[in-house]
Amino acid sequence: MTTHREKRARAAGVAPFLLAVLLGIAPVPGAAQDVPPDPLDECVRLAPLFREAVDAGEWTLALETGEEMAWQAMTLHTDLLFEIARQHALLGEPAEAYLWLDRARAAGFWDVMRVREDEAFANLITEDHFRALLRGIWLNGYIAMLERDERDDFQMPARVMETLALEPGERVADVGAGSGYFTIPVAKAVGPEGVVWAMDIRQEMLDFLEKRLRGEKIENVRVRLVEPDDPGLPPGGVDTILMVDTWHYIRDPAYAAKLRAGLAPGGRVVVIDYRPKPWEERPWGVPPQQQTPREELDAHFAEAGLQPVRVHDFLPEQYFVEYEAR
Repeated sequence: MTTHREKRARAAGVAPFLLAVLLGIAPVPGAAQDVPPDPLDECVRLAPLFREAVDAGEWTLALETGEEMAWQAMTLHTDLLFEIARQHALLGEPAEAYLWLDRARAAGFWDVMRVREDEAFANLITEDHFRALLRGIWLNGYIAMLERDERDDFQMPARVMETLALEPGERVADVGAGSGYFTIPVAKAVGPEGVVWAMDIRQEMLDFLEKRLRGEKIENVRVRLVEPDDPGLPPGGVDTILMVDTWHYIRDPAYAAKLRAGLAPGGRVVVIDYRPKPWEERPWGVPPQQQTPREELDAHFAEAGLQPVRVHDFLPEQYFVEYEAR
């Protein structure tokens, strides 16, 4: 089946396909090798395979094939909605352009740069409504990035959870919870007698996380909107504070002091963040100007009275450090 990276690459090639369909232009002979497979063709190809798997009771194969079909159908659908929106914009019909662009966003359209750079929307780009739609489209892309399949390869969530060794009944704060990549397994690990506070500065992320929690029937998570300079922790009430790919946004000893104030006696702050690397060596993840050396992190935490007590070196791209109060 197709990886998420391949899906993103394929999605980038859908717009020319849709334009050809809309304008009635036949594909150029010999150019197929340079263009990702047409989503419509892929759906047609996969449909009998999906039905055969269902009829044979091969549920794993049916699920994989069905998910691939759904991705292809969604790609075709969202790109068509976007193309209709831009046609309305080109015709000078902003109300209709907004309507169809919002439909594209709601259907999962994620390519915010494609919208921002399209000359069709040049007359709308300063309007509040347009900017709000851009934020929603950006959110789709950000969630897709957080939940991408290949993240597991370097984030190694199962091994991280095993190393954390959370206990039933533990009180955990997931600071910078995002899409819930770690919130969900943490909530399951501490069980119904435990509690997880999922903190984020973006209400849209918390809204998405709440939908996930309802879908998985998880009831021990408390989502909380917080300010960028304050984690909003209950004073002395948290056993483990978890910060994954979050500290590089903060880099402030005063914030570290607020983390310490939230720790219960014997509690810990766990930080996982990217080791600094040049863009040429790792052209993804945190931009070089935001990357935080471990030495800087230790210094900021030391000012707050937190010292490293355990360091885990198995993550290929990140450091993984546990801190406790002196």
